[in-house]
Amino acid sequence: MIPTVREVLGLPLVRAGRPELLGGRDGLDGAVNWVHISESSDPTGLFKGGELVLTTGLPLLGEPAKVAAYLGILAELGVVGLVVELGTHLTAVPDGLGPAADAAGLPVAALSRPIRFVEVTQQVHQLIVADRYEEVEFARTTHEVFTSLNMARASTTDIVTRASQILGAPLVLEDLNRHVLAFCAAGEPAVKLLGDWAERSRRNESTVDSGWSAVAVGLGQERWARLVLPGDTGNPARAMMVLERAAQSLQLHRMIQQERDALVGQAHGGLLDDLRAGRITDEAEALARAGALGLAADAHYVPLVVRTPRRPQDDAIGKGELDRAFLAAVRRAITGCGHTAIVSLPREGTVVALFSAAKPDPALDAIVETLRQQRLSADAWVAGTARPATGLVRAAQGLAEADHVAEAGLSLGEPRRLFRSTDVRLRGLLTLLKDDHRVQAFAERELGPLLDHDSRAQVPLLPLLRTHLESGGGKARTAELSGLSRPTLYARLRTLERVLGVSLESPESRTSLHVAVMALDSRRD
Repeated sequence: MIPTVREVLGLPLVRAGRPELLGGRDGLDGAVNWVHISESSDPTGLFKGGELVLTTGLPLLGEPAKVAAYLGILAELGVVGLVVELGTHLTAVPDGLGPAADAAGLPVAALSRPIRFVEVTQQVHQLIVADRYEEVEFARTTHEVFTSLNMARASTTDIVTRASQILGAPLVLEDLNRHVLAFCAAGEPAVKLLGDWAERSRRNESTVDSGWSAVAVGLGQERWARLVLPGDTGNPARAMMVLERAAQSLQLHRMIQQERDALVGQAHGGLLDDLRAGRITDEAEALARAGALGLAADAHYVPLVVRTPRRPQDDAIGKGELDRAFLAAVRRAITGCGHTAIVSLPREGTVVALFSAAKPDPALDAIVETLRQQRLSADAWVAGTARPATGLVRAAQGLAEADHVAEAGLSLGEPRRLFRSTDVRLRGLLTLLKDDHRVQAFAERELGPLLDHDSRAQVPLLPLLRTHLESGGGKARTAELSGLSRPTLYARLRTLERVLGVSLESPESRTSLHVAVMALDSRRD
């Protein structure tokens, strides 16, 4: 660390001179960036700030007013302290020197015994250089750590955890709606760190002296998250350096992941890839290739996507092994119900299939029930389907819809296993788009002022807004569901309009707010 005036005065070399503090005690914790020996009574232009001045007292000869003016000039130039050696030019402390030091806010110490100034400068400068080297070394190490993480394609959690370890403090990655994407508690109970996180994050961001630090993750309008350090590490410069490097690594990880996801469809081999990419448009060719792979012709072809979320405990088993078991289970369920299919595993936790059936709906119910009875280790799976088709090419076009329906069904948290597009509707669409930063930004624009209000208010208004919107804007129905009296309800609705800056009488305003609330709920689910 850069030494302070107090620490310099405490060095054995300086203590040998028996230093006595004459004034300016409040400035003892000022950082000493350099030590300068000066006997000039006109220091203008000699200092840049942060210097500790050593003198034998020549500038302090003269009237008290002149001495006070000299100390004032030093303070204005940013000098952090003055050490006077008595004996050469001064045999005693000048009258009024202590009060003048207090008035200038400049620590002034007198040495009653001579010391070697040059040795003081050498020792202090060694401390300063060592600190500079330590900072350079910390920056180099930090750079190497995050470069290694980037090269290893580390996960979001790995990056946040490593940054937290460097800082020795908890760290949280939150999205634009203040929901936690990843965190490292650094030994602190997770409940304590994450309890009421969204409200605490909003409150501390708007408080200048909260002690929290944060950096945006993402570029410009594409900002998609914040990396938050909820506390003070004692070294703001180092903390900000680590946060910025971690944010860069998180952005790089996201870009690589997005690119990988975009290339997944092009990287798939086989018939399903060709069908989905539209490289096969001729029905006869599609049936010929599918028949060669074992798909029997029938009255209908049904798109089916089965998905399961990934859990932390799955890493111990191995994702590849789990996916192979999941793929085999879906294939067994289809064939066990007497149907043939083309089945593939395009990405982790997702099985895509096209199967043939004379009666699609009973076949789907039977396949899902058979899959349920297998008691998979991935017990949170759901299946999504789209409209059956009489042609294989047309059915393959429904795989994208089936995939989306399965994703929405997985996020809705309902006990059912099979979802169709009519089951998910608008809430399902918002669930699909919940990780899109543009949807998050929309929800924040619509509801941000209200969420800010609720983080400070004793009576939150978001539940009332949700009830009012679900009541179609009917005040009588809202009063009935909320249990509020009419005067209280009307007063709170007026407060809602004032906070949101819109009229709740406007159908368009209610629609926008309702979509924003549903988007917010999809993130909370």
